[in-house]
Amino acid sequence: MTIDTTIQQDYERTLLKIARVLPTSRVEQLVDFARFLEAQILSEELIQEESAAEVEADNAQWDALLATDEAQTLLEKLADDALAEHRAGRTRPMAFDHAGRIVPG
Repeated sequence: MTIDTTIQQDYERTLLKIARVLPTSRVEQLVDFARFLEAQILSEELIQEESAAEVEADNAQWDALLATDEAQTLLEKLADDALAEHRAGRTRPMAFDHAGRIVPG
């Protein structure tokens, strides 16, 4: 067993000990934070795969698309529809499975 593996296992044991004594709501926050950190890693990997020129070109395309009156009107309509659904009680919190995928809540 390598030192890195031993250290990793120590961290895992420490996290489990902490999670076992936390109230459920705090464990949910711990899991959400872990998912946040995981997403950051994926995001960083994606950024490293794209060149600065590719990112800039992609951003320019989005900026041009979102700057149109048609896009702004559509975004406002989508926001109004979402708020109306929320006010009517037809929304619910997002739920995730153990792998971080969205599941019915």
